[in-house]
Amino acid sequence: MKQQSFQKFIIGVMMFFGGLIYAQTVTGTVSDATGPLPGVNIIVKGTTNGTQTGFEGDYQLDDLSVDDVIVYSYVGYVTQEVIYTGQTEINITLEEDSAQLDEVVLVGYGSVRKKDATGAVASVKPEDFNKGVQVSADQLIQGRVAGVNVTTASGEPGAGASINIRGASSIRSGNGPLIVVDGVPLSGGSTSAGADAGIGTSAARNPLNFINPADIASMDILKDASATAIYGSRGANGVILITTKRGRAGEGKLSYSTTFATSTITNEYDLLNGDQYVNARIGLDGGVASDYDLGARVNAFDEIIRTGNAQTHDLSYTGGSDTGDYRFALGYFKQEGIIENSGLERITGNVTLNQRFFEDRLKLSAKVILSSNRDNAAAIADNIGAEGDLISSALRWNPTRPFRNDDGSYVQISNNQRNPLALLDYYYDVTETTRAFANMSAELKIVEGLTYKFNIGLDRSLSTRRIGQSRLLGVDGVSGLGRADVVTYESESTLFEHTFNYKKELSENLNLDAVVGYSYQNFKDLGQTTVAQGFAEGLNDERFYVENTNFATSFPLALQDSFSTPESELQSFFGRVNLNLYDKFLVTATLRADGASNFVGSNQYGYFPSAAFAWQLHKEDFIPEAFDDLKLRVGWGITGNREFPNGLAQNQANPGGGVEQTGNAVAQSIIGNPDLKWETTTQYNLGLDFAFLDNRLRGSIDYFYKQTDDLLFRFRTVQPAPDAFTWQNLTELQVINSGVELALDAIIIDNEDFRLNANINVSFLENRVENVAAEGFEAGIRTGNITGQGLSNESAQLLFDDQPLYAFYLPIFEGFDSNGNSIFRDVNGDGVGEASLQAPGQGDRTFVGDPNPDVLVGFQTNMTYKNWDLSIIMNGAFGHQIYDNTATALFNAGALSGGGNVTSDIVGNGEASDNPVTVSTRYLYDADFMRLSNLTLGYNFNPDSLPEWISSARLFFTGQNLFVITGYDGFDPEVNISKEVDDVPSFGIDFTSYPRARTFSLGLSVNF
Repeated sequence: MKQQSFQKFIIGVMMFFGGLIYAQTVTGTVSDATGPLPGVNIIVKGTTNGTQTGFEGDYQLDDLSVDDVIVYSYVGYVTQEVIYTGQTEINITLEEDSAQLDEVVLVGYGSVRKKDATGAVASVKPEDFNKGVQVSADQLIQGRVAGVNVTTASGEPGAGASINIRGASSIRSGNGPLIVVDGVPLSGGSTSAGADAGIGTSAARNPLNFINPADIASMDILKDASATAIYGSRGANGVILITTKRGRAGEGKLSYSTTFATSTITNEYDLLNGDQYVNARIGLDGGVASDYDLGARVNAFDEIIRTGNAQTHDLSYTGGSDTGDYRFALGYFKQEGIIENSGLERITGNVTLNQRFFEDRLKLSAKVILSSNRDNAAAIADNIGAEGDLISSALRWNPTRPFRNDDGSYVQISNNQRNPLALLDYYYDVTETTRAFANMSAELKIVEGLTYKFNIGLDRSLSTRRIGQSRLLGVDGVSGLGRADVVTYESESTLFEHTFNYKKELSENLNLDAVVGYSYQNFKDLGQTTVAQGFAEGLNDERFYVENTNFATSFPLALQDSFSTPESELQSFFGRVNLNLYDKFLVTATLRADGASNFVGSNQYGYFPSAAFAWQLHKEDFIPEAFDDLKLRVGWGITGNREFPNGLAQNQANPGGGVEQTGNAVAQSIIGNPDLKWETTTQYNLGLDFAFLDNRLRGSIDYFYKQTDDLLFRFRTVQPAPDAFTWQNLTELQVINSGVELALDAIIIDNEDFRLNANINVSFLENRVENVAAEGFEAGIRTGNITGQGLSNESAQLLFDDQPLYAFYLPIFEGFDSNGNSIFRDVNGDGVGEASLQAPGQGDRTFVGDPNPDVLVGFQTNMTYKNWDLSIIMNGAFGHQIYDNTATALFNAGALSGGGNVTSDIVGNGEASDNPVTVSTRYLYDADFMRLSNLTLGYNFNPDSLPEWISSARLFFTGQNLFVITGYDGFDPEVNISKEVDDVPSFGIDFTSYPRARTFSLGLSVNF
């Protein structure tokens, strides 16, 4: 028996070692309680040997040795480790990890579980981003977050956008949020060159265009002061934290996605055709057809628009081990605008490296983003006058007038009428912007719970804009001369930060999470403009002017100018403490001290505190068990706003004189004010988070109140001081925003084959300005410049006591009298209705609306059925108005009688041809809209149907801006052209804006 036992032992040993020789591959499935789990990461610990589960949870792992530790990990589940002993099959069931299932949000210098957050924060992940052709990061979250209003300036590719979180808070400083990319705050200013080359000013491009949306892993929005105070002087307008993607453990994986899209204009003005134009002229001015018919039948606007094509290509390679990961990505984007000669081409590179050493005590990280943008622009301006830019010239072109003379040259009418086709052929405008962004950090675990992190951030951009205008172009100062403009703009910032994080369970019922730190960041901006005119006859190629010109050569007219803003430095000390008591009482306290070179003396440092408290009520016995989550939040804080020009506390001088001086003399331009201090915003927040039905219905409701004081304002100096400007704090004037935000997220159906969820966010907002008169502005502060022939020094908006920011202040139009002249309501009771620029109470202008929406709405629903998925996104805004400067300048009886085209509603409306053009409610429209902004249908291929070298593939179709319900007759109600007066910003004015497009795209994503 002993011999038999020994033989069995020997046979067992032989079988075991035989298994080591031949059984070096293991297969199996990974599931949870409901079924197979696709996408589970499986890796041999300490190596790069790994794989992922397929669509049915199946996997195969090769090249194994006995005693290898196989790690199974998946987000939201407890990680499991299995020691390999030669098995050929290992099936795993992962358990849900309730701690991981809680959504994690970034809060600045750290992160918290959403359930433990005390402030008003929101997180948007890629699955909830707006899909399709998206140029910049802000477009991804438009309509996705309560209280956040994203308004693009126009439909032009790469156009800038205004982002307001809980309303606008400032008059002269910026109202946009602080953008933080991978821990590095951006400067907030422009990074591309704007210019005025004789056809009006055109805005710079969106500074967020350097980030490829495909590289973004999440966008976290901090809305209240208790969340933003950790950023102190830059947190008044909210904070958006952008985190780019990183690698993941496992063998290297290659991913590729591509999209091809086509875009067309969504809405056009109802212009007259040739026959309608002739009949309208006869009806207005009398005579016969031959008096007005120039023989052609053209549609100038159709000549300048086109079907625009776009394509994207994104390639990434990710991988890693249990001690580090990496990701390399390349992106190519090209979009043709729906206006001829316009478009954007972008190349991006993104590198992310993370590595841990010494049993994870030391972690090194590096992220680099490189981008190169090429913007092609048409001759479109924000503030062109009577002469017209490309769009206004096309809209008013006489539909019976030919574009060319018999000899083939372009028809040139007069200085006040430009030929739109000549503007296409003889105008060249290209901006090339390169940007390098880098973030490198080292994190050391000193003792258990205590870590130190050193972070370096670098951000540098160089932009060059080249504008060439042929001597054949009929533009004042260009015709017969030609013109070349080269504008350069450089921007640079550097960041150094040191932080200590400490997490400790102080007792059974008390947990501490604290961070303290030091930050230093500086900002530099400089630029140069070179202009040359007077090219020799025969040099008619506008591109030649900017690509081959030696600007050192003497021209009949040449100009060179440059600027360098004072370097701005920001030194900060900050700290935050989070306390968790009994796992149901949460306390957060924050303090940041910011010292800036913008100020001097005792005002150089500002102190920005905040405090918040949260009570997890659902853990109390007196709360019904129906609540899965019920948390009350209360917060308070003070934040600042540093988005204003540098060096305002110091005297500044400019070559060439002061405000309106010319020549080569150096003259004072800014009279320094050593008493300047920060604008500050005090905010209160009361919120309630809730969940029912096993977390199938979740939501939050917040009330906020924020008040901005010590607003910065620019004044022109009074004689005998130099003709310059000085800045002061307005100690009485206040801007107040308040509102209620509601967000709901529901899982409606959730079974094996079909899943349906929906979320909606609604915001009710109120904005007003107080104590304007107390600052000496008894007549208010004008803005909203209205331009066009006969409209000099006209404005449409006024900042005044107890009115919202940018309130429309206009005469009320009531039709035409028997002579065809405009009738305005007699507001002041003097028996005469007048359209005047007089102060409130002195004329017949009155407050008739405002451009700030009272209600914002966003809606999304996602459906999946087996391999199919469908996403529908809508957004809307209500309770606001928009002023149509385009119609004011172009569409009236006088314009028709003068030979310009008009919209059909002008014909027979009773207006006389000599009726003066006046700014009034005639051109003020309700801007309410509801937009089907995004619809995406996708199909995920079954892995069994794919070649072995493809692990997954998805085909998708997206429609953008499919329809909009609105009463506005312009191109689109969602527009904001800059119409400032004396540098006081405006909002809600439309003037020959670039039309918005409807886009259809087809895309494919493949993982190898």
